[in-house]
Amino acid sequence: MADSDKSGEGDQYEIQGFAGLDLDSVKGAVGAVVGSGDDVAGAVRFVAEYGDDVVDFIQRLPELLSSTASALTEAADDVAGAAAFLTGSPGKGDGVKAVADVAGDALDTCRSELASAQKLLGSVSMQFAKLPIPDGGIGERIGDAAERFDRVGDRLAEVATQLRKMGVSVDKAGHGLARTAGKLEKGGQALGKFSS
Repeated sequence: MADSDKSGEGDQYEIQGFAGLDLDSVKGAVGAVVGSGDDVAGAVRFVAEYGDDVVDFIQRLPELLSSTASALTEAADDVAGAAAFLTGSPGKGDGVKAVADVAGDALDTCRSELASAQKLLGSVSMQFAKLPIPDGGIGERIGDAAERFDRVGDRLAEVATQLRKMGVSVDKAGHGLARTAGKLEKGGQALGKFSS
């Protein structure tokens, strides 16, 4: 009987020593799998139903990543072009801010010229008022025109100020677009690495 006991112990020793596995650990793992049979069965059903779709998706994943990377790069180029239009770029023209500044300067020049004309008309109106003959209201009408020149000049100054403010806002938006273009380009490059 002692020999048969020894033989049984040897079998147990061989099983325990097989591939370095501990028999209790193996029993615990099998128990865990049996205990989670519903989860395993659900996973098997999922693979049975959708396995081909998953394999197809995995096979197409590099192509999808490459397409997405290309789309991001193209979007980055488009956004960078819009940003360059708004902010200006060397050799391609001035940005909106620079154009608004030029327009504001032109309006300021117009205002200055209107102010000169207003002074001249005011002076003419005063000269007509000094004449000892009836002028038929010409002097008064000239004075009214001089006042309108002054009001138009004030409006031109307001428009010039608004143009410059708009130019600054558009320039900021353009720089924001340029930063977005950079982020899109980096995203496209990152995806491109996964697709190659």
